[in-house]
Amino acid sequence: MFAIKYRVRGIQRWLTLGEHGDGPDKLTADRARKEAASVVVDARRGIDPGEARRRIEGLTIKGLVELYLEKGPDDKPTKRDSSWAMDRTNLERHVVPLLGKMALDTVTRDHITGMIRSITAGKTAKDVKTKLRGRSIVKGGAGIADRTYSTLRATFNWAIDKGHFAGPNPCAKVERKLRPAVERFLSESQAQGLIAALDALEADATISERQGAVYRLLLLTGARRNEIAGLRWTEVDFDRRRLVLPPSRTKAGGRTGDRRISLNDMAFGILQRLYKTRGRSQFVFPATKGDNGYATSESKIWRDKVLPKAKLEGVRIHDLRHSFASFALADGASLPMIGKALGHANSRATERYAHLSDDPVRALAERIGERFSPKT
Repeated sequence: MFAIKYRVRGIQRWLTLGEHGDGPDKLTADRARKEAASVVVDARRGIDPGEARRRIEGLTIKGLVELYLEKGPDDKPTKRDSSWAMDRTNLERHVVPLLGKMALDTVTRDHITGMIRSITAGKTAKDVKTKLRGRSIVKGGAGIADRTYSTLRATFNWAIDKGHFAGPNPCAKVERKLRPAVERFLSESQAQGLIAALDALEADATISERQGAVYRLLLLTGARRNEIAGLRWTEVDFDRRRLVLPPSRTKAGGRTGDRRISLNDMAFGILQRLYKTRGRSQFVFPATKGDNGYATSESKIWRDKVLPKAKLEGVRIHDLRHSFASFALADGASLPMIGKALGHANSRATERYAHLSDDPVRALAERIGERFSPKT
């Protein structure tokens, strides 16, 4: 057994370093000497290593979650408020109910695997009352489980980096059954059918022009759903025919600065018409009740009204963004140009569309071949 006697702030203390041995939980003499030297350095600085160890050993998952959500934003200033809100939901609604009472140093990979399995099975799903909207439906499933796992892994990494946990990260090397990426791109005829369906729904007042405009703008700009649904009039630059979104409103956040989205004639015309009938709200698509929020019903309207009318099955709102990229590629746009239009922080995010770029190249090859094919 290795131990060290040290003095900090005039008080003499003993600290057990660990048992002698060669195993992963044991100490060699050389490693013990290094740890003892570190203890002496901390003690001279007025830091009590024993007190720090006791604090770490007593920290639970719930305590770590509270600490991370309180201190983490100061350490990650470029991370969006909406991302922190999602982290809070994942940690408080899923992790804490399952693992909250466990001490950090007792959590194993098996516990993490069990957590993923439980969230996937919907064991943490519930209908929660909130002050803001009155109700919050917490869902389970594979996607939620995967995002929650990633959030908890990042939380443990932060704890290790800040000295709140000695490690190792129990989320490391956990085997997951990752879902294959699901991407769907509308054909030009399907996109035309979608626009025709929106025209019909607006004509018979099933949806309002303002509600239909959300989907039109998503298809015409390639913007993310929340970038359009939460659009403010102050973010619409009519003089330069573009949207200018601050870092807090974009996924890339502070990494890319303001996001500028160019408006084609059709998108610009939609916003001009909406501006003429705007109310007092700061939002382009305001909530039906009150003036301080934006509408959040686009998913329900899409599922219950738009998809059936357009005869599209299994198409997500986010697929409109993918479709924008596919149409741009078909028109000969380069991947870097598309990445900039979509607001990607790096090229890896745009590489998912690389396989689509074969279509215009193949068409070019076919046109060359036709020049030399036998005439009949």
